[in-house]
Amino acid sequence: MSTYEEEHNITRTQPVQDDSQRRGRHHETLSGIIDSFIHSHQTYHDHNSDAVPSFEDRFTESTTSLESISAALNQLRSLDNSDLADSLLNILDSNPKQKGVNAEFLDTLERVPVSQLSDDEFCPICTNKFKDDKYPLIVKLPCGVKNSKHYFDLECIGPWLMTNSTCPMCRTNVLEVEENRRKRIEEEIRKAREDDSEEDAEERWDAYG
Repeated sequence: MSTYEEEHNITRTQPVQDDSQRRGRHHETLSGIIDSFIHSHQTYHDHNSDAVPSFEDRFTESTTSLESISAALNQLRSLDNSDLADSLLNILDSNPKQKGVNAEFLDTLERVPVSQLSDDEFCPICTNKFKDDKYPLIVKLPCGVKNSKHYFDLECIGPWLMTNSTCPMCRTNVLEVEENRRKRIEEEIRKAREDDSEEDAEERWDAYG
């Protein structure tokens, strides 16, 4: 079966591969593959442009077209033996209009220190071992599942979440979890204020009594 690049007559760019090797990864992350596609398309359509998208720009640009992320997942499935990539493709096919998260939400994701991980733990999307990366940025999704270890490379889970807000591991909608958490906090604050008001009223009544 021909690859996405062969079908679209695209030459893979070497800088992204060099970056993966420099960082100790065996293969590219989802963001790295998307970046390669974007850069290849830019080079194909505009030979005078040397601009390479920033990390944040890659997320934003990749979410403008499901074709890019689908192609990247296809590559991970075929080249890196990512079983999860096949599952994510099925999710995109079944619900292509799923709402994604914004960049601010990504900033709130819990960072996981690499010292807390075992040597064999890896990102389920790109299958790179976390400890093989010289500059790991690992995050945990707020799935609300007790003792869950839904850990991912930010460069893999970022593009996915900005396309689809479900956890790849348990299918939990992280936006709904965050909204429910926000409502619980607001309700706790409201009750605390009501309790404070009742206590103040009792104190004033005792003072006049």
